[in-house]
Amino acid sequence: MAEPDLSQRAAYPYFTTEKIRFGDIDRQNHVNNLAICSYIECSRVEMREINFPDIARDPANGWLVVHFEVSFKASIGYPGTVDVGTAVLRIANSSYVLGHGVFAGDLCLATAQTVTVLGDRQNGGKRPIPDNLRTELEKLRARV
Repeated sequence: MAEPDLSQRAAYPYFTTEKIRFGDIDRQNHVNNLAICSYIECSRVEMREINFPDIARDPANGWLVVHFEVSFKASIGYPGTVDVGTAVLRIANSSYVLGHGVFAGDLCLATAQTVTVLGDRQNGGKRPIPDNLRTELEKLRARV
């Protein structure tokens, strides 16, 4: 299966909009890289809450980010908004990989990938992704 181009808006089935706050800018009047990471985090969590709220809020489930990588491609200043796209790239036994793109219009500011493991809060380990969660994740596959 071909990998989607995460720098293209068309790759994403899910978007959220984040407001650029004055406190997000750095000394060069650009949005700080850590603020962009925060936008991605908000999109990732909101995607879970919107698309599978019962699973996302189940107290037995833990959501463990075990890997995060980001590539910064362009800069933007204050004020404004950005759109953050989120898509499922891969699903394994107990983990899944999300792709993200941060956009100002059609300009891609950053792309990222997050590996999340489904944790079992009772025993502190990981647990297999149940069929109902796998079904919801499949609906959010990236578009190639």
